[in-house]
Amino acid sequence: MKTANSKAALIEMLCAAGIKPTTHRLSVLEYISSCESHPTAEQVYQHLVHENPTLSRATVFNNLRLLSDKGLVNDINILPDSTRYDSAAFARHAHFMCRVCRRIFDISFDMSSIEMPQKFQCDNVNVFFKGICPHCAAKSSE
Repeated sequence: MKTANSKAALIEMLCAAGIKPTTHRLSVLEYISSCESHPTAEQVYQHLVHENPTLSRATVFNNLRLLSDKGLVNDINILPDSTRYDSAAFARHAHFMCRVCRRIFDISFDMSSIEMPQKFQCDNVNVFFKGICPHCAAKSSE
């Protein structure tokens, strides 16, 4: 479902959001935009520290918070013990978490049916489902 954006497009997204496009911010946004696994902040850090050994966890956490606050990444709180991240640059979609393998999947979902009550201003919608994915369901029926 995901395709990586070019560096130029990511820099443009950062600038349009009023964010200075530093190397670290660009790296975090690039990884989130190309990653299909909905990583945690720790997983983002572990992936990026190999490319940049001087990178700190605080830098990754702070940049994820900034990118989330500016609407460039979505924070997904589908699990009680960790926040996951997903790019906001893709078509709006819901998420499905498998209770067996704990993977999170992007699923198509018509968000146009969701209406906010009057006078509320919403800037982020997260819809998620929990259950058993087809792969785990097939394994359990064997």
